[in-house]
Amino acid sequence: MGRVIGYDLTDLFCQVSIGIDNDGNEEVRSVPVLAGTERYVIPVAAYIGPDDEIAYGEDAIRLSGEGGELIRNLLVGAMEGRETERNGKRYLYKDILSGFMKRTIYLSSVLSPLDTVERVVIALADVSEAYVKTVEEAASFLSEEGRTYRIIGYPECFFYYAMNQDPVLTKNKVALFDYDGEVVRSLLLYTRVDTRPHLCMVEGRDFDMTLKDDLCFLDIARSVLDSEIVSAVYLSGEGFEGGWLSKSVSYLCERKRRVFQGRNLYTKGACYAGIDDRDGNPTLKTCVFFDDDKLVSDVGLHMIRDGQEVYVPLLNAGINWYEAKGACEFYLGSDKEIRLRIESFFTKDVRYSVLRCEGFPKRPEGCTRVRLEISMKDASSVHCTAYDLGFGDIFRSSGVKVETEVFI
Repeated sequence: MGRVIGYDLTDLFCQVSIGIDNDGNEEVRSVPVLAGTERYVIPVAAYIGPDDEIAYGEDAIRLSGEGGELIRNLLVGAMEGRETERNGKRYLYKDILSGFMKRTIYLSSVLSPLDTVERVVIALADVSEAYVKTVEEAASFLSEEGRTYRIIGYPECFFYYAMNQDPVLTKNKVALFDYDGEVVRSLLLYTRVDTRPHLCMVEGRDFDMTLKDDLCFLDIARSVLDSEIVSAVYLSGEGFEGGWLSKSVSYLCERKRRVFQGRNLYTKGACYAGIDDRDGNPTLKTCVFFDDDKLVSDVGLHMIRDGQEVYVPLLNAGINWYEAKGACEFYLGSDKEIRLRIESFFTKDVRYSVLRCEGFPKRPEGCTRVRLEISMKDASSVHCTAYDLGFGDIFRSSGVKVETEVFI
């Protein structure tokens, strides 16, 4: 059974966790920066030394005064296409970020040999197209090494973390407050039991709080929790450190709510997601998780196969928009139209969107083979491309393609 790594990456820091065997049970543990320590937060930084050697993380910070160049903001820099130059040599931020990710992911070797790692789940606070593409490119070394990886957002990490704790903690709603020193982000996880399967969903709100103010946070907590029945509350983020919480914690503990504080929720949630992907989780068999990054409709086509009309699914509701890709090949009808069937997961309403291929060459009916590829630009926009493949040696492909956007 291959090991799973959870990797929480921001522009300032990263954290790593791994699932390891503990008396026959798989336990998710945070990976220390140095073996034998309890330091788990790694600064996202690189240092290019006078000899062009590159150090990462804490080593980069330690060496920063020795005549080289300390580079921060690797994630944003890679996304923006930045580069730096030393001794006549160009260094692309995207390559530096890839080196950083490789070095820090492999810190897990202090807990389990590298050859046991099978998959990596990367947690991001922002899963917009630009960030996802940047991290996919930086993490491509994992695929080259035969390891699988995927990217998930913080709300999904929260869901997997919460659902892998003691079931008594998810008896009612579960709350998370994440504070980075500037903004408090609240997430409220709840389950709709009036549907089959049950729907697990997250409501999020942001609150500005530039100072560590106990009474200000108390007001925020009250605005989120006063009208809710909540079993557990998690406090995450560097901003909550320093021992300044007092009255707000007393409030959080009211109504028998369990309260937990730490900084490793997202990395562990990502690791649990990978373990559940691999093994399945009996607790999750009756529920489906939805957040703002999920596709909310099934997308497919009706076509004739062996004289019978069949439905061919292309995208399934419940997957992350940036993982949503589908393709199929078929013969175009005389109307030169491709009709996508879109069914809402929540309302079951069905509608059709038409892709017209009028630019394709005129041929006898059934003599134009088409390849349709679809992907998503965001959670509500499907990009469709239809390619003219021709008809064997009789009608060569014209090279024409038709593209359109369909909104869910």
